[in-house]
Amino acid sequence: MNGFKNKQVDVLFDIDKDTKYIEDKNMIVDLTVRVFEENDKYPFYMEVTIRGFFTIENNEENINFEPNAIAILYPYIRAIVATYTANANIMPLTLPVINVNKLLRNKED
Repeated sequence: MNGFKNKQVDVLFDIDKDTKYIEDKNMIVDLTVRVFEENDKYPFYMEVTIRGFFTIENNEENINFEPNAIAILYPYIRAIVATYTANANIMPLTLPVINVNKLLRNKED
């Protein structure tokens, strides 16, 4: 059974990030994606959080490497969502590719 009944569905999702810096060269990033916020229009609601631990060497220039960390983590969330939906016996849902820099700018506004 396909929960979307073979219809084209707009993928409604939201992304949040929580970044913690530990000293100058370590960072923990929690990336959370919520798909189809809880409502009656869609056959499921999903929230996935993934955590990454990052270390940068020789960062005397204090480069912000948060966008790179998010870009590294996001494909894993895309894979998790696609795998879980496929295993749930509905049409696999593939989240779109994102522009991390644009995402961060929009979250700041």
